[in-house]
Amino acid sequence: MSGYKLNIVYFGIWSVLIKTLFVNEVIAQQRCGAFEWDCNNGQCISEDARCDGVVDCQDRSDEIAENCIQSYSTCHAFAFKCAYGACITGGYRCNGRKDCADNSDELICDTKKFDNLQGTCKSDNDFQCSQSKECISKYSICDGAKDCSDGSDETLELCVGFDCPEIAFHCGYGACINGNAKCNGIKECADGSDEAWELCGFPRLVDKVKEQPTESSNDNNCQLPENSPHLVAYLHPQNRTVSLGSWVKNYETVHLECSNGYRILNDASLNCQNGKWTGVFPTCAQYCDGNSLRGLSTFHVCINNAMSARQCQRVQPNTEVIIRCNIGYQGFGNNSPLMRCTSDGQFTAERPTCDVECGILRRNTQLTTRGLPVEKSEVPWQVAIYQKPDKVNYKFICGGSIISPSVIVTAAHCFWDAVVEDKMHVDFFKVAAGKYYRDYDMTKDPTAQTADVAEIVIPSSFSHDKDNFLGDIAVVKLKDHFVFNQNISAVCLKIEAGADRYITSNQVGSVVGYASADNKVLQRVPMKSLSYHACQSRHPQSSLANDKFCLQNEGDATVCRGDSGGGFVIYNLNTRRHELLGIISYTPFSNVECARDGFVTVTNVNYMSDVVMQKMLKFKQDDKALF
Repeated sequence: MSGYKLNIVYFGIWSVLIKTLFVNEVIAQQRCGAFEWDCNNGQCISEDARCDGVVDCQDRSDEIAENCIQSYSTCHAFAFKCAYGACITGGYRCNGRKDCADNSDELICDTKKFDNLQGTCKSDNDFQCSQSKECISKYSICDGAKDCSDGSDETLELCVGFDCPEIAFHCGYGACINGNAKCNGIKECADGSDEAWELCGFPRLVDKVKEQPTESSNDNNCQLPENSPHLVAYLHPQNRTVSLGSWVKNYETVHLECSNGYRILNDASLNCQNGKWTGVFPTCAQYCDGNSLRGLSTFHVCINNAMSARQCQRVQPNTEVIIRCNIGYQGFGNNSPLMRCTSDGQFTAERPTCDVECGILRRNTQLTTRGLPVEKSEVPWQVAIYQKPDKVNYKFICGGSIISPSVIVTAAHCFWDAVVEDKMHVDFFKVAAGKYYRDYDMTKDPTAQTADVAEIVIPSSFSHDKDNFLGDIAVVKLKDHFVFNQNISAVCLKIEAGADRYITSNQVGSVVGYASADNKVLQRVPMKSLSYHACQSRHPQSSLANDKFCLQNEGDATVCRGDSGGGFVIYNLNTRRHELLGIISYTPFSNVECARDGFVTVTNVNYMSDVVMQKMLKFKQDDKALF
């Protein structure tokens, strides 16, 4: 971009300027506590809430170039840089939603704005000012200086996303000026962002007296309405808040927003032209909070004026909202509840929630025999548990089963420290779901989800092999929940009592694991149950804990020690669901790593201790609060 303006600033001029600033302005006083930030109007907000794209200050001062432009150069590489300096998630760009306070994340998507700069001007090198209709050189647009009398050559709508050279400075509305002009004591950006206080290391200043045109000069100026509830006005591109009732100079533009909880109707920008506004001032309508529609178990569709969208942030009055269950949840059938946003900003009903839909596969697949690889969607409840001995590398140690978005059932011995004879600390473990390949950092698993461990619950009486692995069941609470999808969901777990606790022989099911260190992918192994007594009678020389039953595989596939913690799952023909009957514990009749022709000992889930069961029920109830 040519036409940069070079400026030589002498020390004397700089001194006069600083003195003038202190005459007309005062240093902002710290009114707020630690980790808080003072809005220009004195309101206190969290320091983290500043320059994040969301307006928290009633005067919008936490999301303007004056207070945010210094953040522009420090945004992470994956973030999107709002024109005025805030940093937001990169994926929010052009998502059809206003995530930057100045809407620059959506304005930048307009690729056709440069198609007709010429307007009715004669030269194709001209730019026609939008309101005054003057013709200026197109090489003078977005250079920091207003060449159009209406300022339309230096607006956010025109300049956002302007291709600036690396050495240039980006003004808070997208314009480019010479990089050396930053912090030289002269405002060369139309919004003054090149002289912002934190960017340049100045003391923070706030306006003491707002300039207003004198009565004699009001003929061509425009007055903002005094009584417009919830309306906030600010000059553009300066991003300076203007009090309602104040006067705005001829050809200046104001942007209009509504305070939090309200939605603007009609035009959001007006221009003053010869004492008259170019449009009608908008009103603010209270909207319904779209965040109240969000939950782990549901998604929603908003319908307004025959238009629909999967998600809605600000729901305007009369919008109808259909609630549906997410994948992995159930509850509505074909009768999806309907909600409506009323004029007072309330929904006609509370968002209903769904329940976990356990034991359902997302594909109709046959069981794979002989330990052949399976699809992730055939075992969506299977998780891999990794140990971090050095807190850097991850070693696969056990399997497990999802029973709730953040609750796992596995074997207690997976977390046992034989040296101190107690469970290890939660920080040594990580859990992965939707994992097809065994290695933790396998790049072929892009859709896998991982979570740290928050709590491990095992029976207080558990003593590893000293008591034949009696009570070898653990319930694990994760710090983060898994998001259910085609490859990740829960298995059914029903704790039976009395005689129904007993697992009989010849129940056909399967276990899933990686089988051996040489195997890199999941395998499903068909297995058949042997009751406690049948298993004990076949090997009377061995003592079997009374909470166990056995599994036997008659094919060529194997179950190895690394597969322990995984579940023995059967398909219930009555419920048409997959149910968890037991947790793989150990190979009692063999000293080898893999039980190729022998038996695998499984802990009967119906013998889960009362303490572990109560914790499991509490964890599942905690999850429901997120539904």
